Amino acid sequence: MNMPQNPPSRQFFRKQRRQLSPQQRHRAAFLASRFLPKLHDLLPKNANIGLYLDDFGELPTDVLMKFCQQYGHQAYLPITKAGQPLTFAPLTKTLAQTPTKRHQLGMLEPTTKPIITARRLDAIICPLVAVDRQGVRLGMGGGFYDRTLSIRPKPLAIGWCYDFQIIDQLPKQTWDETMDIIISDCRFIRLN
Repeated sequence: MNMPQNPPSRQFFRKQRRQLSPQQRHRAAFLASRFLPKLHDLLPKNANIGLYLDDFGELPTDVLMKFCQQYGHQAYLPITKAGQPLTFAPLTKTLAQTPTKRHQLGMLEPTTKPIITARRLDAIICPLVAVDRQGVRLGMGGGFYDRTLSIRPKPLAIGWCYDFQIIDQLPKQTWDETMDIIISDCRFIRLN
């Protein structure tokens, strides 16, 4: 996508996501999943991977859960608390077997234990509204992932998105944490 003088707004990208049919969303996730084996060499055996439940038109994440199961990785789902970095709870065998509750921001959160911090994760697969070719991520605006990824050493940060969400450049704020990898339905981009 060629970027205009000012990058499109969050609302622009969110509207594009919402216009996709369920079939288009699942087809895009299937296409993106073809790139997941490239992560195998970048992750330790039995890696702890933070991911999220798509609930707002994001690229579906069920294929990420299947990837974790196939390669013996443990998937963790985020728990949000206002103004705090994310913590993570384990995904049990399947999402249907994992007890969840609806958070005040609208997303499903696990109620499983033990709860861990991002320091115990090898990778975090992040939702995003847009991302640029340098890895600058535009999120939903709450700062949860930037606070979480500010730890050092940080887990491998992976942006999971539709290809139309990748743009040439976004403004970078001092608190922005960049992605190391971007995976879309059309490409795998390794930045670091």
